[in-house]
Order: sequence, then structure tokens, then C-alpha cells
Amino acid sequence: MKKMRTVFRLIAALILVTWLSGCGTGTEPPVSEEEIMMKIKLDVKEDIGILTVDADINGAKTKGGISNMDKSLIKHNDVLYWSFAKQDYNVTEDTVSLTVQFKVVTEYCDPNYDNIYPEELVMELEPVTLTADFGKMYTVTVTGNHTDGYKAVLEE
Repeated sequence: MKKMRTVFRLIAALILVTWLSGCGTGTEPPVSEEEIMMKIKLDVKEDIGILTVDADINGAKTKGGISNMDKSLIKHNDVLYWSFAKQDYNVTEDTVSLTVQFKVVTEYCDPNYDNIYPEELVMELEPVTLTADFGKMYTVTVTGNHTDGYKAVLEE
């Protein structure tokens, strides 16, 4: 009986985590008034290893990236989300200048804090620059391929 309760608790916890994360619901994550959310739609030919996200908000810079924890490739048509929190950039304004520099790492590599990967695997995209409001979501579509390069376009 104790094992059954443990199994039921585990199942309930998994359902709760799935529900809270929005998985399988077809809905987008909520956007806090203290963050800028970026929806990144991949529309690329091949799966990719890592998408790095280097940002500059009013002169405050951060580095980060997106990869799969299981070391699998990010699917060529995935939709990814990246949040820029006010506290990470030490800003108080509600409207800021935001520049995002994406880089596609074409194969999986172990992620690192400096976003330094083998040069032959890294394809740098033109930066995306916008005036952004905290509490809003912006959509960027990444297109292209390993041969011809990639492009990030801000949807208006």
C-alpha cells in the first residue's frame, strides 16, 4: 500500500510539473512585468547543437545559451523561449534598448559560461536590436542552414 501511495504521489508530481511548465498545453509561458520574453522560432534546415544568446540591455551584458540536457540536438522547427529579467541587468526602466546576438553551434558541445566553442562549428547571426518593454513578448524567427548561414528576424 505504501508503494502505491508513493507511485501515485510521483505521478501527481509529474502531472503538476507538466501543467506548471505548460508542456503539452499549446500555450505560451506567462510574461512577468519584470522580464522581457523572447520567443525564438526555429525554421532551419538541420537540427542544431546549441543556440547561444548574448544580450546587451542598456550597456549591461550577459551570455547564455540553449541546449538539450540529454545532449540531443535541438530540432530544426522547435520553439524556444528566453527571458531577460530586470534584476539580471540592474535596470529600473520599463523600456530599454535590447541587442541580442545569436550564434548557432551546429553540433552538440558541452555548454560553457563563456560561449566558446570550436570555431568551425559556430555560425554567428546578425544582431537583433529593438526597443523593448518589460512585461512583453517578442518573436524572433531563425532561418537558414549550415551551408549558407543563418539569419534572425524580429517579427513586427
